Amino acid sequence: MKRKTNVFLSLLLSLVCALSLFACDRKDKSNLKCTLVESSQTRVVISVDNPGLNCTLLDCMEVLRQSQDTDFTFAFSNGMLTSINGVENPADFSSCWMLYTSDAEMANTAWGTTEYDGKTLGSAIVGAFELDVIAGGIYVWVYTTF
Repeated sequence: MKRKTNVFLSLLLSLVCALSLFACDRKDKSNLKCTLVESSQTRVVISVDNPGLNCTLLDCMEVLRQSQDTDFTFAFSNGMLTSINGVENPADFSSCWMLYTSDAEMANTAWGTTEYDGKTLGSAIVGAFELDVIAGGIYVWVYTTF
């Protein structure tokens, strides 16, 4: 009897997890409007006009990569951005792409700042996979050497 209960609980837990993943992936990207404001070898600026529903910075980056109007490329490995427009983080991480945001709730200025358009943006507290974009938000990737 105990074995049947364990199997039942395992199946129930698997079903709940699967449904949770499906629910978390429900995004309305059809209304997502992002603009690649600046794109160089050391700095990329993305603005968000319309964030869509539950969309992240990664979603914006995907939209920009697929756009016919830009030559924007990037790569992630193990949840970390490893390159933008062909500029890669070296193996020793003596340089890397750092993310900054105008969204004060999702930034920590103690971790670092960058200036853009007369404003100080703070270092993002989460990565592009988790950073929900906001209307009017500015997101800046800066290639930084340590």
